[in-house]
Amino acid sequence: MLVKDYGKLQEIIEYKFNNLEVLETALTHKSYAAESGGKKNDNERMEFLGDSILSAIIAETLYLRYPSESEGKLSQLKAQIVSASNLSIWAKEINLGFYILLGRSEDAFEARNRESLLCDAFEAVVGAIYLDGGFENAKKFVLKFLDIRKEIIITDYKSRFQEEAQSVYKELPKYRIIKEFGSDHNKKFEAAVYVKNRLFGKGIGSSKKEAHQSAAKQAMENIKESVDASNVGH
Repeated sequence: MLVKDYGKLQEIIEYKFNNLEVLETALTHKSYAAESGGKKNDNERMEFLGDSILSAIIAETLYLRYPSESEGKLSQLKAQIVSASNLSIWAKEINLGFYILLGRSEDAFEARNRESLLCDAFEAVVGAIYLDGGFENAKKFVLKFLDIRKEIIITDYKSRFQEEAQSVYKELPKYRIIKEFGSDHNKKFEAAVYVKNRLFGKGIGSSKKEAHQSAAKQAMENIKESVDASNVGH
């Protein structure tokens, strides 16, 4: 027996499921599954599958869209597209948070808008469409989001700062998680990035990866100021 009416969601994603229970599993958070007493499966396995399918779709699309780009540039583009921050934005565009089944301990506005939860659910939906309708239908769903972004600007600050640090200081940056805070359901991480033991930036995020990106973004600003000041001195 289905818990929610997924008719509207199917209209939004422009895919009609043959087996709606596949979609329901994709939208079942582990907190809800735990409260069901084993009657419901959570979406973690489907998320694992969807992550791989999504990566294959993005890799193929970038390979064909940018025939002259290097493997390194394509990897940066792919990393940005499949990042939690980007996938959570795509999830919000289809109001996915509204349809996620959450346990009573999680069921709040803040939880439904949490980046990691939305990202996981989006990947699980990709996996669900693949299981229910095959690769081409999953690809069609993903390309709905990708095709409206004709030009992809790299905001992978970690990769950009690495290139800058190597160019200026001939050394790779080193990241450290210097602080963890918040509840288990809403944990935050603070990261710092160093080059030759010099602090270049700090940043906070909902995951270690996100904190690294935030620190790298600040570091990009600081290294530019450092280089500009050095040039003025000459």
